[in-house]
Amino acid sequence: EKQFAYQHDLKTRLDYKNVMDYAKEMAEKKGMEKGMEKGMEKEKLEIAKKSISQGLDNKTISIITGIDETTIEELRI
Repeated sequence: EKQFAYQHDLKTRLDYKNVMDYAKEMAEKKGMEKGMEKGMEKEKLEIAKKSISQGLDNKTISIITGIDETTIEELRI
């Protein structure tokens, strides 16, 4: 009976560890994806600002960057 209880406890602990490891892995992956998205958005805004300084119109900048024209207009202010 002690052996069974020990094996059951060990299995429970290993299952818990596996669940936590998986959750950590998924959280790290999601964090990396969000970080990359933010980096890409920042890069798009920098390109838009440079394009504004070069005199490009909002529509052209929107096509180049994928940023909506309203946001580009706000960057001009």
